[in-house]
Amino acid sequence: MKVALKGINTVKKRLSTGGVAVYYYHRATGAKLSGRPGTEEFLRSFGVAEKAMCDRGQGDLNELVTLFETSGYFDDLSPATREAYIWKLKKIRARWGTCPIVGVQEPDFRADALEWHETLGKSSRRSADNLLSALARVLSYAKEKSKIKVNVLDTFTRLYKSNRADKVWTDDQIAKFVRKARPSMVTAMFIAKNTGLRQKDIRELPWSAYDGTEITLRTSKTGAAIKTPCPLELKNHLDGLTRSGVLMLTTVTGRAYKKRHFNDCWREDCDLAEIEELNFHDVRGTAATALAEAGATVPMIASIMGWSHQTAQKVIDSYVARNSNLAKAGIELLEKHRQRKAKSNSARTKSANRLQTGQE
Repeated sequence: MKVALKGINTVKKRLSTGGVAVYYYHRATGAKLSGRPGTEEFLRSFGVAEKAMCDRGQGDLNELVTLFETSGYFDDLSPATREAYIWKLKKIRARWGTCPIVGVQEPDFRADALEWHETLGKSSRRSADNLLSALARVLSYAKEKSKIKVNVLDTFTRLYKSNRADKVWTDDQIAKFVRKARPSMVTAMFIAKNTGLRQKDIRELPWSAYDGTEITLRTSKTGAAIKTPCPLELKNHLDGLTRSGVLMLTTVTGRAYKKRHFNDCWREDCDLAEIEELNFHDVRGTAATALAEAGATVPMIASIMGWSHQTAQKVIDSYVARNSNLAKAGIELLEKHRQRKAKSNSARTKSANRLQTGQE
């Protein structure tokens, strides 16, 4: 009999022989499951992991974390978002896992959690915010499911504040990077500056997504299907590459880039090009800014960048650089409008004068 099991992570790994191995893990505990899905061996190993999970988390915060990460809500998150939660939940278990459920509803727990937040913030404000946000989401879900009555972290002040609206790559900086960087990073630059795709989508972009004129894919974060025409610069670059594998970007060993390896390579090449203040994500802001300068509307930019229409305006407002080019373009539009209005008024005045002269 086939049994549908939830809370299983499937991991695929490419072998040196060229084949692909598939491994299964119990999501809540991280335990590796033996056998293949549907076999008795697999069901036994899953049962052992479930029992260990229950024994570990009964009556404490571990139980609430397990409730969250085995929920339908968690399953419906994008793969990238679920992956981002893994390290956060492990940190939360390590610090607060044995705290009794009754205790997490007390004001003292809030005070302790905020103190933890402040301490973590001394090393990384963004990381501290991410961890406390994850803890708050666990408590929020527990309250939704009536496991607790009070979420003491329903609000808190974030430590990290960033506005990178002015962090835009100039043409000179891009040219310098292209001269110094390794070929795979150069390709990443050309794709990002011409399409605004997220790093994960670029790292996993297959050649099959490119038909010679357009790039078609479903974004990893929102699942939105986008079809982006390639500007001539990107088309010329891609057409000049040798297709040595399935993906457009591969390491020197022909494998897909992992996030950390990609970031390390990008930073190394930025250092070679003596570019310190800018990161890869800023290339996306540069792409949005270029589109805005060219006169693209908010719906156009949202469609190209893979943003939802509901959040496009907010994202563009907070990230598109307020620079002299945009200001100049706006003034040029204003001047053209005034000139058209002046011509229209002059034409009406002349027409009125002719009519008046004729009447007289």
